[in-house]
Amino acid sequence: MRRGRTPPATATERRLAAVWREVLRVASVCREDDFFELGGDSLLVLQVFARLDDRAGPLPRPTVIYRHRTLAALAEAVDAAAADPGPAGAAAAPPAADGVRDGVEEEVRDAVGDGAEGPFPVTPGQRGFLLAEALSPGGGTWLARLRLTGPLDPGLFQRAVDLLVERHGMLRTVFPAGARPPVQQELPRSLRLPVDFEKAAGPAEVDAHAAAEAERRLEPWAWPLLRLRVLTLAPHDHVLLVHAHHLIGDGYSSALLIRELTETYDRLAGGAAPATPGPRSRFRDHALARAGSGTGAPATVERVARAARLSAPYRPPVLRTAADGDAGFGSVEFTLDAEVTAALRTVASRAGTTLYAPLLTAYYQELAAVTGSPDLVVGLAVSGRDQALPDAHLVFGPFATAVPVRPAGAADEPLTDGEFTDALRRVAAEAEEARAHEDVVLPRHADGLPMTSQFFFTHLDFAALAPRGDGALRVSWEDGDSTFLPPSSATDLFLAVRPAGGGLRVTVRGSAAAFSPDALDDFARAVRGRLVRAAESPRIVVSPPPRRRRETMDAALVGYLPAPAHLARLAGMPESALPRAEVRELLFPDGRPRLLETVRTPLGRSGFVCVPLFADELGRGNGLVEHTARAVSLAASLGARCVSLAGMIPSLTGYGFDVLRHRQYPAAVTTGHAATVVSVVKTVHAALEATGRDLAELEVAFAGLGSIGASSLELLLSLAARPPRRLLLCDVRGSAPRLAELGRRLRERGLAGEVEIAEAQRMLPDAVHRADLLVTAVSGATAVLDVDRLRPGAVVVDDSFPHCFDTGRALARMRERGDVLVLGGGLLHVGRTHREAAADLPAAAAAGHLAQPWIDGTLASCRAESLLRAADARLPLVHGLVDAAVARAHWNAV
Repeated sequence: MRRGRTPPATATERRLAAVWREVLRVASVCREDDFFELGGDSLLVLQVFARLDDRAGPLPRPTVIYRHRTLAALAEAVDAAAADPGPAGAAAAPPAADGVRDGVEEEVRDAVGDGAEGPFPVTPGQRGFLLAEALSPGGGTWLARLRLTGPLDPGLFQRAVDLLVERHGMLRTVFPAGARPPVQQELPRSLRLPVDFEKAAGPAEVDAHAAAEAERRLEPWAWPLLRLRVLTLAPHDHVLLVHAHHLIGDGYSSALLIRELTETYDRLAGGAAPATPGPRSRFRDHALARAGSGTGAPATVERVARAARLSAPYRPPVLRTAADGDAGFGSVEFTLDAEVTAALRTVASRAGTTLYAPLLTAYYQELAAVTGSPDLVVGLAVSGRDQALPDAHLVFGPFATAVPVRPAGAADEPLTDGEFTDALRRVAAEAEEARAHEDVVLPRHADGLPMTSQFFFTHLDFAALAPRGDGALRVSWEDGDSTFLPPSSATDLFLAVRPAGGGLRVTVRGSAAAFSPDALDDFARAVRGRLVRAAESPRIVVSPPPRRRRETMDAALVGYLPAPAHLARLAGMPESALPRAEVRELLFPDGRPRLLETVRTPLGRSGFVCVPLFADELGRGNGLVEHTARAVSLAASLGARCVSLAGMIPSLTGYGFDVLRHRQYPAAVTTGHAATVVSVVKTVHAALEATGRDLAELEVAFAGLGSIGASSLELLLSLAARPPRRLLLCDVRGSAPRLAELGRRLRERGLAGEVEIAEAQRMLPDAVHRADLLVTAVSGATAVLDVDRLRPGAVVVDDSFPHCFDTGRALARMRERGDVLVLGGGLLHVGRTHREAAADLPAAAAAGHLAQPWIDGTLASCRAESLLRAADARLPLVHGLVDAAVARAHWNAV
């Protein structure tokens, strides 16, 4: 036992240790050992879980190992799944084969029927291949070339193929034309797949045969969707061409097929009985499970945060022009020798990851450099077999899928600028996060394609499936490379890596519409250069990630969380997906305010300090003043010279006076209302200028005449050359006397002519909807303004929280009819901004927070006010209502 290590202590740890020793071929395993540092990879993960029996209870999904990498941690996760199979870890068992689960759509159920061997639904991945086939017929196949060394008996080889066709249903599957929804059908087990046996005079003739085979169409509706050709160069030298459609099998399946084919051939050649137990599951079980119960994964905070992070605004770089069309693909290859590969493996191991990660990192870094975009999404191919489907690792089928790797979405600096080892850690951590949540539903681009489609990476290391090498036939990859095709015609760049002897063979394929031959060659050369440089110093000890300094800031905003239902809607999840107590425990384990993020701006650095309350919990009886006071003190301790208050906090704390009376602060406190008033008026000015309107010619309605509304009205009118043609003031029931007095003062000062007063009931009155310009600042209400009732040409500037109208309807009317302009009024343009999650924020919370909607270059006006005051101490603080002098001072400052 290694020094300083402890042996397995529990029954589960001992059972796991035995499996690890067998799979990883190590002499001993300790509780602290990391599976991946011992040489594990994603395919060996499948073997570990295949060797674990479920006599002690249900097993978690294999992806659990990406979050529980040590023996002790994984054993604890296995025990937890056995004790409570319902939550995150455990996956649903496959359905019975006699039909589809109740969750399948009715039309799919009708198509599938009840027969055990009837048609069954296609998976989402297969739907994508069917769509690609419809758009680009014949483009969804792969062609592998393998060298077979040894005596080959055609009759025995054909018999081995027949046994595999009987064993694997997907080798007998077709996709009936015209079926809606699409289905797949296994054909009888008695089918015989004929192998073509031919002689070839030399490599040139092999190339010609391979090129001709690649041109052959494999129609989804016609069997077979797999073709095998054996080209004999000499009695003991053969080339096997395997041509198959992605609809029936993936890269893992090809390696599995070759291993089982050679092992079955060896048994037949040796006179042994060929019959071996088949896998306990079929691909149809996987398809039925997907159709019947979705992914089966519960909506945990981590999954929701992952979904929210991936849903954050993303602008894929445009590398093609509309005229480029489908111009095919170019290809460049290079080889990393055994010495460089060994050095990269050392670099990866010291960073706590495996060999694929340095290649993915170099690929990502060069993509960022070429596109000029620090935030990119790369599709990472994964086996897709990480579910509790018995013997999934032994099933031929198209399980493979792509998960999105987006390491720079919340990073401090672009990956192109950092040290390779730092970038490697970030990429590896993001890839592990993606693998752990591979069943999260992916957002799609505007063209309907998945976000993983533009850039793609796959590591074709199937060493775990390699034949033993001591049989009658020995297998190796043919020197003439196999054809690796990108997942769709929309892919701009595709990088595939596979072992080549002791080194690696790297294939870079690029769309001719996005990369010229020279540009593709330059890209491949640059990726290779990054890898060689990373490999030159593998002996340098990789230090742990540097501790981030305690955040310092110039100013801060104290706010609160949106209501859980609102957070769930932002993440595209059901309203029940984010349990209030779980979110609060995750973010505020001690019940105190905490820093969530900082934003760098040209004005300085601003922090967001959040109180442990949700928007629907605000009120005087829940400790709001005390929480706000603690938050102000925390912000001041982090360097904030001025702190502003967000949303409803000012009005619920006596416009800030209650907070000021609670204690003394080293930082100044302001409500943020003055800058908000300025932003509302500036937005009105911008809207009128954009639409060519003159305030003096308009009927203007102000709805909600509280602190923001009344002050915005006065500032707008005082800056106008002439008053509006007609002014309508509207507020809640019982406000008429106050509004009448406000109107009288405005008329006396010459700021308004005709003034009409209205009180709102459940909805804003018709008179408001008939106005040319509507300025709304309504607190706590939603959908009091009906955008469908607005007159054509109307302009709405809204500072309500949440918005006082249905935002979906507003966007739809602007998009479909284009006759109204509806704007938010609470943002100010401050120049380039950069958001950073707080260093101690849990990863799931950081991802979810940074994924909330954000317009680059802008800042909430209330937040900008504290930055303005921190930059210029002469700017008046705001407590109470915003008077004309204070509004003017902030107008001039902005």
